[in-house]
Amino acid sequence: MAVLHHAFRCAVTPAFEREISDLLAAWEAGDRERLSAMAFARYAALAEREDLHAAFHLGPDGAAPSWLQPQFISPGLAALVVLAESFVPLPTLSASSDTNHYRLATQLPALGWSGDDIERLVFGQPVEALLQGYSASAAQPEQGGFRHTGGWTPGRTAPTLSASLDRLALGPPSQADKAVLSAWSELNDSNALDDARAMLASLSDNDWLVMAITH
Repeated sequence: MAVLHHAFRCAVTPAFEREISDLLAAWEAGDRERLSAMAFARYAALAEREDLHAAFHLGPDGAAPSWLQPQFISPGLAALVVLAESFVPLPTLSASSDTNHYRLATQLPALGWSGDDIERLVFGQPVEALLQGYSASAAQPEQGGFRHTGGWTPGRTAPTLSASLDRLALGPPSQADKAVLSAWSELNDSNALDDARAMLASLSDNDWLVMAITH
């Protein structure tokens, strides 16, 4: 089975912030029944979203409905389900080749990219990192047993990532050695650089980039 990269844009709106605040209030109050009810109320709206089923294993025949029960619900899964209806599909790192996300992750270090920037571009952080920014608690919300909640990258990082990709798209770094030239050629010839640039192109500071890698 192919390994695929999925990408979506999630806009930060007043409704987004209100929903996150409500979810966290229920969680921090220990009200799992309320948290579960909030997630189930939005889950039905995802029934026809095959793109979300594929990326986050949210289909009704999978395990997600069980994990939404009060005894298993986590704030991360609840946030994914509540917000997912607003996700807008983006071009993905798999647009030209199933393995382009892997190429980017393995070849960009030779081209001077940091591990943090590669994480932002290819994988994202757990949804709990997003939630912590809205939580009154200093502790990051705990991760639940359902781990298909995506990787989240703030849209404000997209311009920096895009600028680095744009420079690479113009050609290999000056005075590049054999290893650097090899890494650049692999990304350029596979269209991995163009795939990444296309994914980031429509993101704004008020968005989250939500990604998943599925097998």
